[in-house]
Amino acid sequence: MGIVAKLCVEQWKLLQRFSKAIELVPDADRSRLAAQIRYSELQLQSLASEAGLKLVTFDGESFGAGVPATADNLEDFSEEEGLIVEKTIEPAVVRDMRVIQPGRVLLTTQNQ
Repeated sequence: MGIVAKLCVEQWKLLQRFSKAIELVPDADRSRLAAQIRYSELQLQSLASEAGLKLVTFDGESFGAGVPATADNLEDFSEEEGLIVEKTIEPAVVRDMRVIQPGRVLLTTQNQ
């Protein structure tokens, strides 16, 4: 199951990058590409679900001990309280309420 989880994460990351890249595409092509991204995201969720997996993102959530993710920039903060996930870099992969693969995030503070 580890390989399938990794493949799901890599596909998720590719879709995130592709979503940003279409901002550079001429308007005439943008809506078609955005529709393709939405379709691919639905396919990814459907296939992950068939494998019994769920991809979990954390954007905007409080960061603490219970979050199944590591923070790439945790050392940038003097306190661990009041931290918010600014961006999910990689989603966590969960199966039957058990973390198969932890996520990766970037943090910010509440007052930024």
